[in-house]
Amino acid sequence: MNQLAQGKVDSISRASVSFKDKAVLVLDGVHGRAFDGFKQTLAKRGISLKDEVLVLFKDLTWFGGGEDGFLITDKRVYYHEWGFRCLEIAEIEMVRIGGLFDENIEFILKDGQIISLWLAKIFSEVKAVIEVLKSVDVAPTLVEDDRPMVHQVQCLGCRAIVRSNQNFCEYCRSPLG
Repeated sequence: MNQLAQGKVDSISRASVSFKDKAVLVLDGVHGRAFDGFKQTLAKRGISLKDEVLVLFKDLTWFGGGEDGFLITDKRVYYHEWGFRCLEIAEIEMVRIGGLFDENIEFILKDGQIISLWLAKIFSEVKAVIEVLKSVDVAPTLVEDDRPMVHQVQCLGCRAIVRSNQNFCEYCRSPLG
């Protein structure tokens, strides 16, 4: 099985502490009856998860059967509710809130296509995980760097992690002051 870099695992674990939806399963916590039901849904479509690291799962059923759900792995996003979607993490350019009443998560792909899913209740969780997965693994260096250290802060509007030397959030344009 592939492994996520320890830095990414640590970042996802830190971010999961502040998740509002406590029914979202993260990393080693992705298991149980609902997840088994979702795996069966994927198996019916010929999808196996054996080569992927499970990162985030949300059961979208009323009674916990898991037939409908939302799953993020280290490689893909799987969604099944009123239709099936599978997105490659590498193809996602940006994640934002959308829809007439801000009820959707919109995945803007590198080719300009917009995929809209009715999941705004877990937007901050999804955005945080996608940002960590898309971040570049940086190996620690032993050479001192003369560049000034850039601190990061969390936007109070959309909860994105942004550089503190900016005046506005680059995602939702809220002031950071």
